[in-house]
Amino acid sequence: MATSYEKINSIKSKLKVKQTVKSLAHLMGCGPRTIFRHLEVIAEENCGLRKFKENGETYYVIQTEKSANFNQDVVKQLERIKKNLSTTAPDIKTTKLLDKVIRAMQTTDPEDFKPEAISTDPDYVLDYGPFSDDKLQDTMVNRVLRAIHEGFAVKIRYRPAGKGHTDADEFNQEVNPVKVIMRMDTLYLVAGEIDEKGNQIFKNYVFERIEQVTETNHAVPKFEFDPKIHYKYAFGKWVDSDKPVVDVSLEIKAASKWLQTQFERSHFYPEISKRYDKNKNMIVDMKLRITPDLETWLMGVATDVRILKPASLKESVKAMLRKALEEMDA
Repeated sequence: MATSYEKINSIKSKLKVKQTVKSLAHLMGCGPRTIFRHLEVIAEENCGLRKFKENGETYYVIQTEKSANFNQDVVKQLERIKKNLSTTAPDIKTTKLLDKVIRAMQTTDPEDFKPEAISTDPDYVLDYGPFSDDKLQDTMVNRVLRAIHEGFAVKIRYRPAGKGHTDADEFNQEVNPVKVIMRMDTLYLVAGEIDEKGNQIFKNYVFERIEQVTETNHAVPKFEFDPKIHYKYAFGKWVDSDKPVVDVSLEIKAASKWLQTQFERSHFYPEISKRYDKNKNMIVDMKLRITPDLETWLMGVATDVRILKPASLKESVKAMLRKALEEMDA
């Protein structure tokens, strides 16, 4: 849960452009009274908060004529100290003193109200092998993360995947970034949308196919995103809600301890059921959408797994194996 300090900083970021109390409440996912209380705190900081009327609406915006940076790093350290204090009388006195120091040290430069930018350490390498994405740009990822933290949309230039697509198929689109997720060695930008029925929906954009990211000052609404729900019934990289959910049962052979261990440590959603038969084979029951990557994976572990159901999945994998053998013999 975000602290009051983080919430106030989030509001300050959104006040780079003019906002009403109603729009701030919508963006922050809280009531107008809460916004008024936060605005009172911001006004006390003498940070350039301006209130004005326009077309019958009352707006707030942070504007300063002179910058005065009083080192936000120190303020953040003091906030951390506050969190660790108890409710005893001596600590309460210390908390009040810290509050006075923090108020005195707050910056008056709106640019410094931004949450700390995340920068990828050039010495931190995630190597997932020869087929992992190799075209990611740290600056692009950091730009998206900053937009998520500040609650603003980004414009992306995107190159679709699949056969037949050329550079001419690239398109520009403004999206509402919600999360950056690494799944099965691929980095995704998950963006939120509101459909015609008012429901929140989420789409995946592969970072490797994002050619350009441009920040905007368009604030986005609050999205409730749960990665478990997003990848429900999914195997691997595929998320295709048009495919039916089916019951899949596999027998993992006793000799394949390495694969049994993988299933023991797995985190499918919904959770899978695991049991052992008298021969120490693991029987795995799961609910999944049958997708090409699942079938391809089953081909790769064909000597370690027996498909119990559905029969259609078993026949599909057998056909793929036969075709592969024919092409190898050709």
